[in-house]
Amino acid sequence: MQQNKKKLNQASVVSDKKSTGISNFSIRVILALLAIVLYIQSVGFEFTLDDDIFYQKHESVQKGLAGFTEFFSYGSMNKFDRSVGVQPYRPFTLLSFAIDKQMFDNSASSSHFVNVLLYILIVQLLFTLLFRLFPEVHQLILAFVASLFLVHPIHSEVVSSIKSRDEILAALFGIMAWIKFLPAKKEDISNNSARTIFAALLLLFAMFSKESAIAFVVILPLSYYMFFDQKIKSVLIKSLPLLLSMGIYLMMREHAMYNGVGVPHTMKIPMLDNVLAGSTNFAQMVATKMEILFYYVKLLFVPWPLSWDYSFNQIPLVGWTDVLPWMGLIMYAGLAFVAILNFKKKPVIAFAILFYFITSLPTNNLLLMNGATLAERFMFVPSFAFALLAVFVLSEILKINLSDFSGTKKKIFTQIVLVLLFVFSGMSIVRCGDWKNNFTLFESGASNAPQSSRTNAALGSEYMNLAEKEVDAEVKKDLIQKSIKYYKKSLDIFPDNSDASYKVGLIFSMISDTANAIKYYKMSLAATPGQIFALNNLGSIYASRNEYDSAAVYFARSYQADSSNEMTITNLEVVNYLRGNFDQCIYYGNRALQLDIKTPKVYQLLVQAWTRKGNNEMASKYTDLLNSNNKFNLNQ
Repeated sequence: MQQNKKKLNQASVVSDKKSTGISNFSIRVILALLAIVLYIQSVGFEFTLDDDIFYQKHESVQKGLAGFTEFFSYGSMNKFDRSVGVQPYRPFTLLSFAIDKQMFDNSASSSHFVNVLLYILIVQLLFTLLFRLFPEVHQLILAFVASLFLVHPIHSEVVSSIKSRDEILAALFGIMAWIKFLPAKKEDISNNSARTIFAALLLLFAMFSKESAIAFVVILPLSYYMFFDQKIKSVLIKSLPLLLSMGIYLMMREHAMYNGVGVPHTMKIPMLDNVLAGSTNFAQMVATKMEILFYYVKLLFVPWPLSWDYSFNQIPLVGWTDVLPWMGLIMYAGLAFVAILNFKKKPVIAFAILFYFITSLPTNNLLLMNGATLAERFMFVPSFAFALLAVFVLSEILKINLSDFSGTKKKIFTQIVLVLLFVFSGMSIVRCGDWKNNFTLFESGASNAPQSSRTNAALGSEYMNLAEKEVDAEVKKDLIQKSIKYYKKSLDIFPDNSDASYKVGLIFSMISDTANAIKYYKMSLAATPGQIFALNNLGSIYASRNEYDSAAVYFARSYQADSSNEMTITNLEVVNYLRGNFDQCIYYGNRALQLDIKTPKVYQLLVQAWTRKGNNEMASKYTDLLNSNNKFNLNQ
């Protein structure tokens, strides 16, 4: 092995003296221009999908840099929806969005532009890393690897979705840490503690961007061991700062999960999000995991069609009588065998496989159940393995000399790579266009993942939004019918999709079809008994029919689900007044005032209830409060 490396190093010296026809700088310019060609259209895109969770509607982010301490003190969803317990912890991602907010004031175009710039930087750093890992390999070979990573269509989600800044930052800091961790030259393997500590700091930044960056804690020392001929003991010693970074991250994350809630709640993953949650036995769960692993490999080699969602039931629960679990098992077992067989003989191929296994492990559902059955963004970093493997295996097959890029089949090799780059580039440009806005994204999702309940419901929601804004009666009617069509398809796939059935009920309420509205609201409640909006809307329908007792039942259930909901409390005050239950009306009116729900309606009902009870003194008291409160509101 040492002799082969010496030959490669000697060959690289000779090849450096020869004209390669293209400079390193020129390659970098081409890589940057290619990224711009693929993704410049995204600069004109809107906010989509989950951008509101971590950016638009995130309370701390909307404070700009003033929210800095909150990014590190709480789980990253706490200041969006008051989530407590186990949740994402990505303070650097939130900090990045806060900077966007501070500089661009919620400009979607500016944030998309930042994503493109960061992606260009990642590719440039990846090219630098390749030189650090494989100094004996010709720069055009390394350029092919970087280019193949750059154009892969599976990256479209990460670059085109503002929310996926977490993946970009995790990769960016992870690669920077990797470069710092490795010696600048293979012959210079002296232990530079300053560089290692800096690498550990960068790795901490990567984990602060997204949890999956923890995989770099293994990747960095593995590459150092495999490509720099180091003993395990020295590798472990050099890796201690990385382990310290991981420990700091885990402790800070744990503290944030506890912040203000005592014992963190366990995050329960619904079957609608991850089909594995519906597994009925161990065999079925393992078989479905193998099926998911198969689809991940499939998306690397055949990245089409692509969708923003692959949840229930796009990838269904399966057993071992199905073919795909066996294909997934055989694929992964085969890759593991190749990695073990070639660990010393062909370390690049072995490393590429191990890199894929390690970097995909935090999100691929093999060991830990994730919040999604499958997602393209989870393959952002692991896809580097595909680019590395594709180029090096092809060069092996066609007998290409890696050090001076020579061989009788060099032309064929180049043509195959260029065709692949061309095809992937075209696919990326087309896929990027799907992320223009929610409608184009959800429309492509319903088309490319037609068996997903969520993709159909999302498109139904967009048609509903369009219908609410439409003034032309015929166009509005057509949009409503399309909305109902996709919502019903969503429910055909997953009848327990409570949000979908609620929205169908809402649509029927909108067109005054109360019979169907009641039917779908009750369907929503069958799946989620505490669905507050369905409970309140059902109560309102019964109240409009003067069926006040039935209305009170649903409003009371809503109150049990959330005793501080303004809509619920106000409805209970109204319906109890209409029932002649004035004591209950007064109770809920006072409850509203306790929660600072001081609307004129609340005071007026209190005045009327006390008047009906014959207590003019109390009625006068609330009349005065009503008048003073109205004056206060006017002054405000």
